[in-house]
Amino acid sequence: MEQGATVDVYSLLARRVFYPPFVALKRESHLRHLGELERTQFLPPEKLEILQFERLKTIVAHAYDHCPFYARRFAKWDVKPHDLREPLDIQKLPVLTKKDIQVNWREMIATNVKRSELVENRTGGSTGKPLFFYVDRERMETRKAATIRHNRWAGYDIADKAGIIWGATRDITRVFGGRVPFRDFIFERSILLDASSLSDTKMEGFAKRLRSFRPKVLLGYANSLYLFAAFLEEKNLSGITAYSVITTAELLYPDQRQKIEKVFGCNVFDRYGSRETSVIASECERHTGLHLNAECLLVEILEDGKPAAHGQSGEVVITDLLNRGMPLIRYEIEDRASVSREACPCGRGLPLLRGIEGRVTDFILTPSGKYVSGAALTIKLIAEVPGIAQAQLVQEDVGSIKFKLVRGTSYSSSTEDILRKKALEFLDKDMRVLIEHVDEIPREPSGKYRFSISLVGKDRWSARSGDRTLRTGI
Repeated sequence: MEQGATVDVYSLLARRVFYPPFVALKRESHLRHLGELERTQFLPPEKLEILQFERLKTIVAHAYDHCPFYARRFAKWDVKPHDLREPLDIQKLPVLTKKDIQVNWREMIATNVKRSELVENRTGGSTGKPLFFYVDRERMETRKAATIRHNRWAGYDIADKAGIIWGATRDITRVFGGRVPFRDFIFERSILLDASSLSDTKMEGFAKRLRSFRPKVLLGYANSLYLFAAFLEEKNLSGITAYSVITTAELLYPDQRQKIEKVFGCNVFDRYGSRETSVIASECERHTGLHLNAECLLVEILEDGKPAAHGQSGEVVITDLLNRGMPLIRYEIEDRASVSREACPCGRGLPLLRGIEGRVTDFILTPSGKYVSGAALTIKLIAEVPGIAQAQLVQEDVGSIKFKLVRGTSYSSSTEDILRKKALEFLDKDMRVLIEHVDEIPREPSGKYRFSISLVGKDRWSARSGDRTLRTGI
């Protein structure tokens, strides 16, 4: 029997009978990759390490041969692909920063991959620095396969119903694009609460829809799900249950997990991902840590440039082993986490992450009582306003918001006008938008940038004002 509290006959038919021929007709390959991932997740750790290392050598050689940026950079570091003789030799390669990508992205695109095979994407810039990058179409298929695999650990499969609380609406275009695509109508049944701002009215309406829709899973920003759960409890709104809840996009605290599980009567499955790499790690049914997506990504945890010790926190550095269109090799994602050497009792050989610290985002409180997600604002504002090299959002009182801006090369007099207009679309129209020009945005003591800082008390639902991590892979 399929995992879940009840059997959804429609989901079973759609998934098993209609979806495979539909995918074949579209000439998509993610089901093939999914089958492979379902097998390799149970390989012993040493065999997974061999698989990773072979894929690492392949992507490094590809980047060296076909990406002018890497050819030039490896020459500068006096390193060539054949110098990778064992896994630890990856440390011979330089770390890739966001600034490296912003400056050199054109020369990072593989010359032997057709532009028609590249899919453009961008981050919202949780550190205030939007990032544009490309993923080849076959890598999009493996990303989809990995997401489905990790979803299945939480009992969420193709054609299952989902209630989604999400702030980056361009990720879920079927909800806002007018016509509903055939694939989404048949196979991706979900309803959405736009988490870019949360109000009592919106959450009450979403609760009503969830009662009648009866989703199998809830998925969304961790803090948004927590605020929604706390709202339901405060208002004594019952009748909303799920088989599981998948939290992502923000750091999940233990008391937030406890609240979500209590209100929805199910287990929480936390997830860590990024727009650049898609799903990085997820909890399985044993909840002993987050299993890394090791077949697709090589994740290093570094402290002072060296591998961190067991349980020690360090910088997260990721190599995408499968994106041939625009390789990301030793990409410093600007998160911190710790790695576990322990084996999970689930039997999967995939290594575990523990103690994800991540970046910081805060909810902004508006005069009308809305909580506006800093994670969502990074995509809705900064990434779409031209001329901003870096930004930080600071709220010192409920009636105003301040943008600290570092001017970019395309900055003009219209930049501020566009920013003010867009800001008021997501905040309250009577909020004061202040703009301060600075030469740089200082780092926190942790070494991270904070995109959103709220100094306004937000204890209505005991919402924290501490660290949040922007992890945008669904």
